Amino acid sequence: MNRPEPIPALTGLRIVGAVWVALFHFQSPLFDASNTLRLLEPVLAYGPKGVPLFFLLSGYIIWHNYGSARLLRSKREPVRFFWRRVARLWPVNVLALVLAVPVLWNAVIVHDYWGSAHPDWFSIGGFLGSAMMVQVLGSPYPMAVYPWNAPSWSLSAEMVAYLIFPVILFAALRIKAARLRWLCVPAALALTVVAYLPGFDFPYRWLLDLMLVFVAGVLLRVAGRPTFSPRMMAAVQIVAPVAVVLACYAAQPLLIMPFLALWVWSLAAPTGPVVALMTTKPMQIAGLSSYSLYMLHWVIFGYGYLLTENMVLVGVGRDLFVVGCLAAVAAASYLCWRFFETPARKVLNLAFERAWPGQGKQTASEEILEADAGVGAAAHAAAPVVERVGADA
Repeated sequence: MNRPEPIPALTGLRIVGAVWVALFHFQSPLFDASNTLRLLEPVLAYGPKGVPLFFLLSGYIIWHNYGSARLLRSKREPVRFFWRRVARLWPVNVLALVLAVPVLWNAVIVHDYWGSAHPDWFSIGGFLGSAMMVQVLGSPYPMAVYPWNAPSWSLSAEMVAYLIFPVILFAALRIKAARLRWLCVPAALALTVVAYLPGFDFPYRWLLDLMLVFVAGVLLRVAGRPTFSPRMMAAVQIVAPVAVVLACYAAQPLLIMPFLALWVWSLAAPTGPVVALMTTKPMQIAGLSSYSLYMLHWVIFGYGYLLTENMVLVGVGRDLFVVGCLAAVAAASYLCWRFFETPARKVLNLAFERAWPGQGKQTASEEILEADAGVGAAAHAAAPVVERVGADA
């Protein structure tokens, strides 16, 4: 199987979404520590937009790597695709879930915080639902459910996106004609607007919204990587994130996702100042660690609160608490990606290849080392420390 050309800039972009969500959950300590940081409040208030940014990237990269009829030619390939997606998400999810137990035990048993919206979430059933990444699929309104590890609620939607991808693939392969591709970018931007139109509330809208954003990411890739002049692409790469920030300050949430989608599309270009930044070694490592950061930050912040709950933090102590929590999240994310997430994914992928060997010429080891999600190979070329194990959103 020919390995798709990697897009390393999109690996670096992943850390933007992860940090956006993490700082959203840490706003209060940040603003207590520094009034200057309150200038960021309008941007951090929209931190949940980091989640649909992940879905944009996921749709784009998954199509980039699996967007061919090969996935539909046998029973094995769709199963293999889904197994690889589970292997990517599940190990860190379980690790974060186990680490969350002491924090939640303190909140529920010591402080009697059962959650007014869903008082039976702290149960064996709730634990198993979180472990299997289906904890919010039974709720039309997921914010009424208290997952054991709060950020993990989005994994349920990821699982749905992976299940429906073969259907999306079957449909999208029909629009590969060049005369239709130019419509894909405006269609993708339109979907990101439709997904978050205000005034419409119905059961499972949260799931539909994320699926629309996922499809928007697919359409951006179906449209083809941008081929405009380097000067134009450089301008888009700079203007798009600036427009996102301005939309946050102007309290215009409906404009945030279209500009994020435009940013994703522009970073698939081969050159540009932001592409150069995103492909540096630090940004590649940060991007590859982003899933671990997303899954672990809430738990680590919880431990920080737990360790200091009987202290009065002011002045230097408060500043040390903030710096310590953020440093702990960064270190834990890197270590988790390097020494747990990567080896665990290799083991699970290898288990599948041995249980259901393919008919091609590749060995099981070569299957594991292939660019499972495209961008990891470029990261390996730029930085030897980065494993060639894939880096899809």
